[in-house]
Amino acid sequence: MKPSFYNFTYPFEDGKKVMYNSRSNALALIDDAKYSQFINYCENATPIEDESLLRDLKAGAYLVDDDIDERDLIRLNMLTARYGTSSLGLTIAPTSDCNFRCIYCYEKDSIKPVTMSVEVQDKLVEFVEQRAKMITSLSVAWYGGEPLLALDIIESLAKRFKEICEKHEISYSHSMITNGYLLTPEIAERLKTLQLSMIQITLDGPPEDHDKRRFLKGNIPTFDKIVSNLREIRDNMPCPVSLRINVDRSNADKVERLLDILRANELQSSVVPYLGMVESVENTYENSVCYHSNEFSTIDFDFKLRYNNDANNFLATLYPRPVRNVCGADSTTGFVIDADGKLYKCWNEIGMEERCAGSLMEAIDGNKRMLLDYILYDPTYDDECKECKFLPICMGGCPSRRLHRNDNRCEKIKYRMDDYMKVLPSLLKRQQESSRAKLEQTGSVHN
Repeated sequence: MKPSFYNFTYPFEDGKKVMYNSRSNALALIDDAKYSQFINYCENATPIEDESLLRDLKAGAYLVDDDIDERDLIRLNMLTARYGTSSLGLTIAPTSDCNFRCIYCYEKDSIKPVTMSVEVQDKLVEFVEQRAKMITSLSVAWYGGEPLLALDIIESLAKRFKEICEKHEISYSHSMITNGYLLTPEIAERLKTLQLSMIQITLDGPPEDHDKRRFLKGNIPTFDKIVSNLREIRDNMPCPVSLRINVDRSNADKVERLLDILRANELQSSVVPYLGMVESVENTYENSVCYHSNEFSTIDFDFKLRYNNDANNFLATLYPRPVRNVCGADSTTGFVIDADGKLYKCWNEIGMEERCAGSLMEAIDGNKRMLLDYILYDPTYDDECKECKFLPICMGGCPSRRLHRNDNRCEKIKYRMDDYMKVLPSLLKRQQESSRAKLEQTGSVHN
């Protein structure tokens, strides 16, 4: 046995250390005496006499067999996910139109009053039907443009997708990304029947900041309308609502004021806020205003510490996420589909015809070079990634950033791992103690 390359160790309290393994995603507290046994084994080949400790070290992959190259295991997991056919993930824009004219929008040059025709809808349903016998799950993200401008199309397609999934015993889930301006009580009632898993809307700080960045055609403000919509449906939300707060150097210091406004409107328990990093995709925004992932990681971590008081919520947002393939862009079963039926690999590229990967409506070659760059990239051979201990929870980072903005692709946890590991063990202990207390109250735990 040998120590894993992907081990991390951090000091903790009461004579203990935190051990984390990024390949297995295991986190453990180990006392100093047992840790000394582990180190003596690694450095001096001194046998570990404590069989329980040895078993735990193997189970958490802190120790691996001598003949195993861990990068081979990572590569196997990646290839299994990338070329697997059991799932299908679609991001669908039922319209290329949008009622907003956001200053940083990468689609601003491709906005047009086009909705998905019946012919394109039929081809899209046929596209799903052709794969129905191979897949066990179908996930859809309704996107845009602004998807609520084409809600009737979403309702029709969702009904047809569900019928296909029920016929073939496929699990179906769908979500929506909307600017929230049209999310009135009447629309919310219609969305409730769709049984969406999540809706994401966006506010860029308090009104004086948001309305300079996210406005209707003609520079008409939108903040008050969005908050009014949320307030009117707060007791009848159609599904969980995630509130994305886009931040850059110009508005990051206003986030707390936005949270105050949410509290004043009694929305703090109706939406789940998180921070989004504004990027200059295709030079659509001022680069100097945007944060690098390193800088954003600090702001994001501090926000999570302030806002998430519940240990379970905090763990869900902080605990590292193992990655096999990063997103649909580096998977053979992930597609972005625009209102004309054109296929893309990343939603940052929707509307950019030079990056079109194909079409539902006509036989076109698409950008084969880009497809190859997305699908055949292997971070286990990448000179920058292959010797990085964060590889299993990053896998080369965002594929789009890798292709087009290479210096900003790494996952933000890389820059703040020490901070994460200072709080995660304590949160896990609190969660375990809380669970135990609840069990004791019900008489389910006996000493």
